Amino acid sequence: MSIQSLRDKSDGVIAKIIVGLIILVFALFGMGSITTFLTPVAKVATVDGHDVTQQEMEIAVERGRRMMLAQNVAPADIDEDKLRQDVLQDLINRKLLTIAGESMGLQYSDKRLDEEIVSTPVFQLNGVFDPGQFQLVLGGAGYTAVTYREEMRRDKTFQQLTDGLRATAFLTEPQVLRTSSLAQQTRDVAYLRIDVDELAKTMEVSDADVRAHYDVNQADYMTAETVDLNYVQLKRGDLVDAVELTDAELQTFFEETRDTYAEDERRRIAHILIEVNDQVSASDAQAEIDEVYTRILGGEDFASLAKTYSSDLGSAENGGDLGFNAPGTFVEDFEQVAYDLGLNEMSKPVRTEFGFHLIKVTDIEAAKAPEFAAVRERVASALREARAEAKFVQVSARMSELAFETRDLVEISEELGLPIQATGAVSRDTDEGILANPLVASAAFSTEVLLDGNNSNLIEIDPNDHVVLHLREYQPKEVKPLAEVAGAIHARLARERASQLAENQAREMVAMLESGSVARYVADKFGLAWTVVAAAQRGQPGIDQAINKRAFSLPRPQEGNKSVGFTLLEDGDAAVISVTNVQNKEAENDLQDVAMLARILASQQGTGDFLEWRESLAESATIKRTND
Repeated sequence: MSIQSLRDKSDGVIAKIIVGLIILVFALFGMGSITTFLTPVAKVATVDGHDVTQQEMEIAVERGRRMMLAQNVAPADIDEDKLRQDVLQDLINRKLLTIAGESMGLQYSDKRLDEEIVSTPVFQLNGVFDPGQFQLVLGGAGYTAVTYREEMRRDKTFQQLTDGLRATAFLTEPQVLRTSSLAQQTRDVAYLRIDVDELAKTMEVSDADVRAHYDVNQADYMTAETVDLNYVQLKRGDLVDAVELTDAELQTFFEETRDTYAEDERRRIAHILIEVNDQVSASDAQAEIDEVYTRILGGEDFASLAKTYSSDLGSAENGGDLGFNAPGTFVEDFEQVAYDLGLNEMSKPVRTEFGFHLIKVTDIEAAKAPEFAAVRERVASALREARAEAKFVQVSARMSELAFETRDLVEISEELGLPIQATGAVSRDTDEGILANPLVASAAFSTEVLLDGNNSNLIEIDPNDHVVLHLREYQPKEVKPLAEVAGAIHARLARERASQLAENQAREMVAMLESGSVARYVADKFGLAWTVVAAAQRGQPGIDQAINKRAFSLPRPQEGNKSVGFTLLEDGDAAVISVTNVQNKEAENDLQDVAMLARILASQQGTGDFLEWRESLAESATIKRTND
């Protein structure tokens, strides 16, 4: 079927059915599902011959972006390049672990997965697993039921790997006591801080120095390369708002898609489960369920026996009640029996992968045929979306054709009714407007647009937002005039010289102290004052962490002496440090405390062992990134 013939029949019943199916796919899997079905599977990396697909990458990137937004990170503050690099590395690590787990034969059964899912509080309503809540939560996190189970199975397998390695780590009691003593060590710390900003005020920088620096480092003082672009933009949401519908069209579409709005029969089901597991054999479980079955037939209460005997703790407290559920909620063996029962009927013992069940239907909600008036707004929304989507596909295709065939945006604008907009002068690293999207930025500075003067190809900002660009004006990088940057150069040179002087002074002070000079004399000579912190601990609040770290890295001084050194701080300052009076806290040989600390330290060591092992996997694997 040609594209044109499909367009010609776009108002027919067949096209509407196709559109209806597309809407259903969108509803279940999102817009990305269409491109997934129609395009080859691209890959971003291979790990020992196993692909990391572009689809995996994009889903993980979007999930990471959602998590950052949920943590109140502003969209403009998200570093897209770093996010993608981190996500790709994580996917490679996960692929390494997956391969390792498979080679070891590690598995996590469907039964245990189901138990985990059903008992997860976020998937429950009123303490009972709810399929609708399950789908709602998964959809919000970017999962389907299938992908969530796969991801969960992988995570559980990884947990077996990490737990297994961590379990092998241990420390002896003397090691634990020694570590505890060192962790609680105190030191008297004194330091001189050399203020680089103050030193910079005293530095002499001549005009000749500024000119010489400017001549050699002109690349540091360039204006930004900018483009001023015209563009046309097609948004599906704008098309949705423009769709007008008549009552007759709504009624016709409702009749064609009536089944979409029907509500399936729902059954309220209770059960008693006798689980088959490592402790309970199948024969023992069957004997127990047969006994319970006989007692119910003899007149005993189903709900009371469920509370006493059922292995399903989540429903046992409610007399075995699983609530109302639609078809497709339970495993096939269970559901087939449940939907063959009449109201208030109980099954004979039923075997599933979980064990043996007695199943009882306690209520039935009949299937509901949809009434047009009740679902009118849903019908209107679905039809509006369907027509907008069909038009979006057609207009986008024509927009792509015109972008290639024409030399500017005028014909696209006139034929498709899209206004020509302008970006104004923007650089490569802008984080606002359409150029905040890396695909748009890349196209804007491409040879095709920048040098050849052509329209860009159609660019998908996202599946529902397409643009075409055309260059309006280009401003290349230029060296800024010396007069404009002289002040910045003067300040830069002054600070560089001050930083070097601060380091030299720090070295000189350390040498003086090590040769026996009195601490006060050293401070007075350089116009500084000692700051003293008695009995400082590791991570001591109120001390710059670089100073604290250096103070605890200095060797333990002999009794009555001191250890000295210096460090450069994050703000550019330098600090001279003196350490005296080192005291180790005597570790208390309390068996309970020692055991707890041993577990903590072993866990930390085990985590380190796991990371080292994972690094060894990466070193021995053949890893190729597509963009390498």
